[in-house]
Amino acid sequence: MTKIITKRHPLRFYALLVFVLLLFCGIGTLLIFAGIDILLEQQQPETKDYFMPIAGSVFYILAFSLLYLYWKWSPKITIDHDEHTIKFGNQIYSLKEIKDVILKGKMQFRYIFQFPVEGTAIFFNDGTEKILYDDLYSNIWEIKSFLNQTIINKQEYKPSVAQKTDRNRIRFEIEETFKGNQFLSFRGIFFWPFICLLAFMFFAGIGRYPWGILIFPVTFGTAFFILLSWQIHYFGLTENSLIVRNHNYIWMAKIYPLLDIKEVVFEGLGNQAFSMRIITNDFRNKRYQAGTLRDKTWLYLKDKLEAKGIIVRNECIVEKKQNE
Repeated sequence: MTKIITKRHPLRFYALLVFVLLLFCGIGTLLIFAGIDILLEQQQPETKDYFMPIAGSVFYILAFSLLYLYWKWSPKITIDHDEHTIKFGNQIYSLKEIKDVILKGKMQFRYIFQFPVEGTAIFFNDGTEKILYDDLYSNIWEIKSFLNQTIINKQEYKPSVAQKTDRNRIRFEIEETFKGNQFLSFRGIFFWPFICLLAFMFFAGIGRYPWGILIFPVTFGTAFFILLSWQIHYFGLTENSLIVRNHNYIWMAKIYPLLDIKEVVFEGLGNQAFSMRIITNDFRNKRYQAGTLRDKTWLYLKDKLEAKGIIVRNECIVEKKQNE
């Protein structure tokens, strides 16, 4: 029996949701209690004195509306190949009812305002449309692969098995590197002074303060370092492989054989660093932020990838017209 069941992503769904809920509820609680203190001090409160409790309540509304939307837009999806059904939460459809499928591209996520997120759209004969957001699931690629094989290509479904890439395959290949200087980048300039300050506080405090107090600079310094490192990947390109590396995690080398890559996407969302999303032929995909690369480096990398036959979807870098 062939069944595919989605799993919500542990970081991009659960961890992010918990962080935002705690942040919004924490701010809301502070505003409400501060506002109550102000009201208790006033014998005849004015209209403006109610602003902080109301603002705190708004933060609570935002927090729980986000929780509702995250659950709404990431239902548990079950595909039963033997019964030819696809289930979204409690809604069941026959696979024969699927009219069309879009497996990659940006879909609008609606929360206060709309913003584009990589996703999948499934259209049914009765006009129903289901949008799946890639980053909310850890195994959305299995759903995509199944739909690609059975609905689009009309083939028998064959599960895909991840292949480990031997790092020795690039040992004797010439590698061209696409990177910037992390210390001169915006994120390096912002994070490194805090990291250095916290490191100084720790070493200066050894022998002078209890270890319990020194936990503070260690914890926050480590958190800042991890947050910075998460945003400063860079890339290497050989004759046959695309390699993802990291400025701080010097041991990191994620190797993607070019023949396994379906598409590369250059993404930008809000104030986040520009990133590369690599989509493989079995629809596994992962996004790597690369905050040290300049626009011209991104475009040069795009040209190099396209010269090797890789499809590049540029969604964030402005390209000059040839006649300019």
